[in-house]
Amino acid sequence: MGSTARSALVVAAMLAGCVTTMGVVKKEETPLSWLVAGTAGDLVAVGLIAKEGDDLSTGASIATALAITAVDVFVGCLLGACSSLKL
Repeated sequence: MGSTARSALVVAAMLAGCVTTMGVVKKEETPLSWLVAGTAGDLVAVGLIAKEGDDLSTGASIATALAITAVDVFVGCLLGACSSLKL
């Protein structure tokens, strides 16, 4: 893995904290629209960075984006960001 790919992965990791950040900052006050927007933002940002960073195929970049976003949503929900879902 080249330095460009590593740099892209670091940026992806930094950007992939939208839902987690909402869980830390807003906790149970996170509106559903923010939760959806944060999840969509994660998917787009991480997908684009994965596609460009290591010249992954489209399928691989989508899978990477889904995996990182799933972890972000899981951690954010543990911190209280998913309370608007009434789970």
